[in-house]
Amino acid sequence: MSLDSPSSLGEIPKNAIWVRLPRFIGDSMMIHQALEPLRATGVPLVAWGSAHLMELFEGSTAFNGIHSDPINKPGAMESVKALRKFKAAAVINLPRSSRGLLAAYLARVPVRLGWREAGGSLLATGSLPFKNLKGHQVERYHALIHQGFPDLGNVIHKPFRPRPEAEALAMEACQEYSLGKQFVLLSLGAMSWNKRLGTAVWVDLIHRLRRQGIRFALIGGSGEDERQALAIVAQVPGIVDLTGLYPLSTTAALVARSAVVVANDSGIGHMAAACQVPVVSIFGPTTPEVSAPYGPRATVLQKAGLDCLGCHRFDCPVEGHPCMNAIEAERIFEAVKVYL
Repeated sequence: MSLDSPSSLGEIPKNAIWVRLPRFIGDSMMIHQALEPLRATGVPLVAWGSAHLMELFEGSTAFNGIHSDPINKPGAMESVKALRKFKAAAVINLPRSSRGLLAAYLARVPVRLGWREAGGSLLATGSLPFKNLKGHQVERYHALIHQGFPDLGNVIHKPFRPRPEAEALAMEACQEYSLGKQFVLLSLGAMSWNKRLGTAVWVDLIHRLRRQGIRFALIGGSGEDERQALAIVAQVPGIVDLTGLYPLSTTAALVARSAVVVANDSGIGHMAAACQVPVVSIFGPTTPEVSAPYGPRATVLQKAGLDCLGCHRFDCPVEGHPCMNAIEAERIFEAVKVYL
């Protein structure tokens, strides 16, 4: 698939359920988990969203087809034409925007599920108020899906796996960097600076891993992740730094091959949970009860004794930003060892 094209048109099944995904990796991985009861019925699912997410899902175990938006936001009629062309049986619109619901309404898709906010209740055949729902985000997604498909039962969740080509690249990377079969991934990324674990904490954790002979690698995207990786490598030379090297699909394959992932409150933490890989997730400004990695092998850590935990701010008025800079590396290390 060309990421510049609107979709991989030849691969989209007809009469499928189209799932409109938010642009955030973490939300999309939680949605993948919530879709498992629907997926288990055998109904074809089409992922519909931004190009960088479609690169992750193309050819994966999650969806039977993909439809990528153009680089610029699509007009409603472009999406209407696609929904009509492939005779979409249903649209599940999971961003807070109602753009997908509008296209489904105009295309006369018979089942349209979405949030009531932003006019969604006027366009959907089944809707719920996202902000008024309680519990974890995965449970909220489950609730919305059950609005349109009430007979779905409980199923055993299967792990997410990217396409085979991405898995092959990940295997080559593991061989090239001598990571072996039992390694820890240290994921530096986060959506905002105040969700990032402090560099000094990472360095302390790395020293502890090294002393125990535990193999590890840094992963992350471009930009700030790479800059933090450089700061870490400057203090601990010779470590494996994979930041900025791979697309999302290969990153997912690396996650799936790892023994444990250490992550901030970030998309990679949710990716690990969807891959059913143990994850130790560090939370500070956000609330883990709502958005922690979802699954039985997810450990959430927070700096104890801070009144400001869960502030949901994008800045930090507290000197030293202690929720992410003062959490004990020893606690993280002990949590990692549980899974090794």
